[in-house]
Parts: sequence; C-alpha cells; structure tokens
Amino acid sequence: MSFTSQTIIGASRTFQFFFSEAFLGQHFEAVELEKNDPEPGDLFLFRLQSPTGRWCGAHVGVYCGHREIIHFEGKIPGSCGPHNFLGSWEGVVCKQGQGPMLRSRSLWRVLRRRGGINRTLLELRVREAMDTDPPPYHPTRNNCVHFALHLLGLDRNPNSASVDLKLSMG
Repeated sequence: MSFTSQTIIGASRTFQFFFSEAFLGQHFEAVELEKNDPEPGDLFLFRLQSPTGRWCGAHVGVYCGHREIIHFEGKIPGSCGPHNFLGSWEGVVCKQGQGPMLRSRSLWRVLRRRGGINRTLLELRVREAMDTDPPPYHPTRNNCVHFALHLLGLDRNPNSASVDLKLSMG
C-alpha cells in the first residue's frame, strides 16, 4: 500500500490542527460549557477510544445553533482490515441535537475561534452539507477535522482536504 502526497498532507494538517489548536490554542480558545452557552461555529471535540479504552484521537463537530451539532464521519465497511481502515469509506454528514450527542459521546473540550466566525458563511455551508451527497471519508485526507474547518471557512479549497488556518486569521 502506498501513501500519496495528499494522504501525507491531509494527515499533517489534521495533526497540525490538534497540536496547534486543541493543545496550544493558537487560533481557538477553550470554552467551558458550565459557564458559557455554545455559539455557532464552536468546535465540539469528542474523545475517540480504542477497543481497549485508550484515548486514540478526537471526533470534531461544529455547533450550528439551536442546540444542534453537525459532523462528518465514515461508514465503516463490514470487513475492516488494515487495508480497509486506510482506504476511503462512504461519508456521512449528520446533524444531531446537542443533548443526545453529549450523552452518546465523551466530550473532551469545546473550542471557539478567537475573533469569531462568519455566521452567514457557516449557515450557507451547513445547508450545503445537508443538501448534497457527502464526499468519501478518508481517515487522513478527508475527515471530520477537514469538514469542520471547511464549514468555518478555514480551508483553502472547498473541494480539497487542504486546510490552512493562517489564511483566515488576518
């Protein structure tokens, strides 16, 4: 199995997001839900755990307002070996109520973009995501992080998984 440059770039951008934002807070700040109501554009990061219960990453969803979170995930194929794990899967866009999402997943943290977001763009992209067939999901090239940053307008090209946080941080 060979890794393409798109896979490497996608993986590095996902890692860049988690390192620079979830851990260092360069462009986003952590929000405590006990003290603040969520705002449209807030990123909800949920812990992903291995079958043995170890932390192995995070799933990202975007708060849309009206107590709803939109997120993107892959529909795992029936036979899931190493080859299938690193391949593309059917992409699924879901919009769920905040309460059910918090009850069914383990919330790690909520991040809010410093300086805010373009809410009109977010609403437009959420409608678009709900009304069109989702792209294939890929764990490194096109995942929940890429989807969330696209909704917030923080990607270079809406048809690619390339994410550059510096473009919209002017």
